[in-house]
Amino acid sequence: MRSRLTAVALAIFVIVSVGRHGPLAQAAEDTPSLQARLDRLETEIVYGEDVHALQKLQRAYSFYVDKGLWEDVADLFTDDAVANYPAGVFIGKPSIRQHLYMNVGGGKMGEVGLREGRIYNHMNLQPVVHLDPGGHTAKGRWRALAMFGSFPGSATWAEGIYEMGYAKENGVWKIRTLDYYSGFAAPYETGWATDPNRPRRASVGQRNLAHPPDRVRDMTCEGFPAACIAPFHYANPGTAAGGMVWTVSTDKRAKTAVDPRERAADLAFRATQLRDQEDIENLQRIYGYYLDRNRWSEIAALFAPNGTIEMGLSGVYAGPARIRRFLGLMGPEGGMEGQLNDRLQLQVIVDVAPDGHTARSRSRELAMTGIYQKSGAWSEGIYENRYVKENGVWKFQAIHFYPTLITDYDKGWGKDAQPVPAASTSLPPDRPPTEVYEIYPQRHVPAFHYRNPVTNAETRYPPTGGPSAQIRKTALIETGKSKTPKLSGNLETAIAEAERQIERVKDYHEIENLESAYGYYLDKNLWNDLATLMAKDGSMELAQRGVYKGYDRVRGFLLNVFGRGGEGPVEGRLGNHLQLQPVIHVAPDGKTAKIRIRLWQQMSQGDRASMGAGVYENEAVKEDGIWKFSVVHTYNTFTANYKGGWANSPGQGMPGPSATYPPDGPPTMVFAMFPKVFLVPFHFPNPVTGRPVQ
Repeated sequence: MRSRLTAVALAIFVIVSVGRHGPLAQAAEDTPSLQARLDRLETEIVYGEDVHALQKLQRAYSFYVDKGLWEDVADLFTDDAVANYPAGVFIGKPSIRQHLYMNVGGGKMGEVGLREGRIYNHMNLQPVVHLDPGGHTAKGRWRALAMFGSFPGSATWAEGIYEMGYAKENGVWKIRTLDYYSGFAAPYETGWATDPNRPRRASVGQRNLAHPPDRVRDMTCEGFPAACIAPFHYANPGTAAGGMVWTVSTDKRAKTAVDPRERAADLAFRATQLRDQEDIENLQRIYGYYLDRNRWSEIAALFAPNGTIEMGLSGVYAGPARIRRFLGLMGPEGGMEGQLNDRLQLQVIVDVAPDGHTARSRSRELAMTGIYQKSGAWSEGIYENRYVKENGVWKFQAIHFYPTLITDYDKGWGKDAQPVPAASTSLPPDRPPTEVYEIYPQRHVPAFHYRNPVTNAETRYPPTGGPSAQIRKTALIETGKSKTPKLSGNLETAIAEAERQIERVKDYHEIENLESAYGYYLDKNLWNDLATLMAKDGSMELAQRGVYKGYDRVRGFLLNVFGRGGEGPVEGRLGNHLQLQPVIHVAPDGKTAKIRIRLWQQMSQGDRASMGAGVYENEAVKEDGIWKFSVVHTYNTFTANYKGGWANSPGQGMPGPSATYPPDGPPTMVFAMFPKVFLVPFHFPNPVTGRPVQ
């Protein structure tokens, strides 16, 4: 990976120099074929920027909803938007705005922020995004996972599917349609188990809403425990109809008369910035995988020499050596038996500065931690991180984590709300905390590094719990277009490199769609759709059941072992399969790829709820231009009854190979789940040092 980044940096610098004329004659540079090639390249890059903007738009929606920033949420919609929420259908931005303030926020118009003691964490995960032909509209599927409640009071889990429609107005992406399909809503005490005595959600007509809907909600199914499927906006991503994240029509090229050298320099820079965004997303997620298994030395190596880390109110630790020692306060290097430290890295929003050398991100951590037979805890919070590019390699300049809530597993956030841990007395920080604040049940909104993606205005913070004016100012990343140097040298080389870069960007998003779709199909026992995602020679290995080789055998395994001859959702049975935290590496030739992705399961049948976790190390291959899985291999790390959780009721058994439909080969690795702890092999080395992780 390091060599790829260095090669990209060299390619950009090689094509930029003081002269104007390169080996190609000016007449050749003005040929229609060259202009057409640049037109197509520009369209491809614009589409890559569009997909990034759409993901940022949806993740920003989630981060704003979290903190009750209703004005910023409303600004994300078109004037004629239609939002189909559980409370009803709200038509037009003014009506949606009133709904957010009065029904969701429970306050008056203009009152921004959550009331004290309320939690409204609202995660948008597992994207499948497609641009419509022409690039003016788009669609997206996202999984919503929410932690609602108040302290002292009640706590609730909620899950569902967003099917979104987007429109590009004056160059800016906005939400035009929002359809929310409920999955489950359940009290924390019982989790997502079926409870026949639990009252069903009241119909809209029975609710006394401060702002009534414009139209009654009409959903054929309101989710679990009913057997139903939220409609998919896309065809199967394993087919030509659904596998492309965007397509370029030859008669829809951008037309421009800009000098070819200037265009090539600009397009090369923009393509590199898109790749940079993906590299930083990978870096943030890799950090999380190292955090899971107490790989403190690997994390410290991800920092620039003057890098810093600040977690909550622990203070600031500066330099890799001090960062390594600070991380060691969480436990021994490599972890220990009986310690769970799963820290999911979610909703990464990356913004690269115009200079291309620095960047910032906002992301979320949902953590499941604890000690076997002692205690477990949930925690959640926000990262606002900084990055620097040194010698073509992205590194952490600063990690800054703001906890939102910390709660005991057995009690939940309705009954337990713990304060932010104070600074260590055994290893005092190098500097005091940059901010002092309280967390749930108090209100606190960490400063956003980005402006509203629709209005470009600064975030409208609540009057209490928001950051100071100075913190807001220093948090914002610089904006504006970079000054791209003029291009000289080999124009053909410059264009070819930019074309290769944007193709890798497209590959990244198509593989992310493939992984997310896999989870959605598995949720609903859609075995044939799942098999369609496999390459003809692909293999699958799940839960140490052995290896099944080839499309037909994989399909037979899914239908006969998991489906037991049946297909589709089952009344009263929940099998959510969340695909989270992808780290995607596409081979330089664009023909193969490797993916590490996290699994989190929410399962229920009858009155028993359970959960599970694991890590996939998958591989993909491009067949006839469409990405498919060549290897699907999951390493389960824990299962547990919901009651008692991972600390008190973990399951330790693996199903093993089927006797009625035996595998083609034995498991490639035999291991025990939590409370045993093992390191799932990494397909990639440390992205900064280039050394394998042991």
